[in-house]
Amino acid sequence: MTESRVTITSTLIEQLAQTLHIDSLARRLPGVTYPPYLYVSLFIILDLAAVNTYTHVTGGTHAVVRNPFYLSLYAGIILAVIGIKYMNEGHVAVMEIFVERDICDVNQADNYAFSTRSKLLFYLLGLLGFFAYQVFVIGIPTILEDQGIAGVAFTLVLLPGCYLPVAIDFVSEYVTLHLLIPRWLSRENIGLFFFDPQNMGGFQPIGELLKNSYYIYTAGLLLYLLFFYGVFVTPIQGTIQAPPGTAEAVLFTGLWLLGLGTISYSIYKTHQIMKTERKDRLRDIETEIRDIIDNPHDISNAEITDQDRLDALEYRLGQIQATSEYPTTFTMWTQIGISVLLPQVLQMTLQATVWHSLTVRSHWIAFQSSTSSATTTRTVAVCSLWPCPQYTVHWYGKLPVSEIVKRTISAWSVSMCNS
Repeated sequence: MTESRVTITSTLIEQLAQTLHIDSLARRLPGVTYPPYLYVSLFIILDLAAVNTYTHVTGGTHAVVRNPFYLSLYAGIILAVIGIKYMNEGHVAVMEIFVERDICDVNQADNYAFSTRSKLLFYLLGLLGFFAYQVFVIGIPTILEDQGIAGVAFTLVLLPGCYLPVAIDFVSEYVTLHLLIPRWLSRENIGLFFFDPQNMGGFQPIGELLKNSYYIYTAGLLLYLLFFYGVFVTPIQGTIQAPPGTAEAVLFTGLWLLGLGTISYSIYKTHQIMKTERKDRLRDIETEIRDIIDNPHDISNAEITDQDRLDALEYRLGQIQATSEYPTTFTMWTQIGISVLLPQVLQMTLQATVWHSLTVRSHWIAFQSSTSSATTTRTVAVCSLWPCPQYTVHWYGKLPVSEIVKRTISAWSVSMCNS
């Protein structure tokens, strides 16, 4: 493709990187092709190496010490920037196709997407909402007492400077691809490219863009699971004790349903466009064939008045019939189906695993309480409940070893039956 003629609204992080001259620094560094990568990396280093380290050495706990899978949040931020770049460039590529096909001109290509003003409005509303929550719900004294310099730095630097703009940019790009573009296409006279070698009417780039952007969204959901459930289902441990509960499960399910709704809407709207166009062209071919055949409903007596024209119509008919009504192949459908089901199945499995481990732990605690002795303190039984090794229970009692073995087997059997 020739050099891009289409330009769309730049992202907030691109504008921030330019304002703070991070783009100039990025051009001087080898291998940095997209300034927001450097911009976000600097904020992550500030958060991880400076703010959290200061908190740790002044009596607090480093976020990664508390939960080693806190690193998945930083991975999610980097993934979001990768997704923003991919969706933004894919958006441009799709609009170039539409411009080449005279569906719209260069100046109209970005009229339906989020403007810079809209993004700045979302940004300000997000800041106001966060500050209102910090001031009126949590309270400034509580922030200073419990979070200290880390809370102040997050509120005044990290959130407004990096994390919130990244979130707004990702949501804006994702919504543009999955909601705004399909809605805009449904109102335009798009037409299908029936000579497309891939038999998708020229809509393959759109289907690929929708699929891959949803993959990125799904990867974010998997990082969500890793953050909340990692320390409870792997040998990697931290100081966090409270397992994820109903609130985390409900939030995850809501995000999963949101992603399912967006990919379903975008594929359905695109399918409707392709199906309608295909049906209209088949109807046109049928009308033309009727015009060159006498007695078209009597196959025995039908007479063709123009064989060359009929041959041309049959060739066009074959091209139309070969064109799919969906912007995806069977393989793509399979991949999308897996990416839809995997997060929710995995979340339900992890939640059940954590609850089961807690049930086993409660039985061991009851077993310990009922058989412990205040006069003897020698260890007689140890149970490491993987996948929750932080729930290792040491039981102290004044009993023979044979009795210990019996009670251990009995307690384990009871816990398995009741879980």
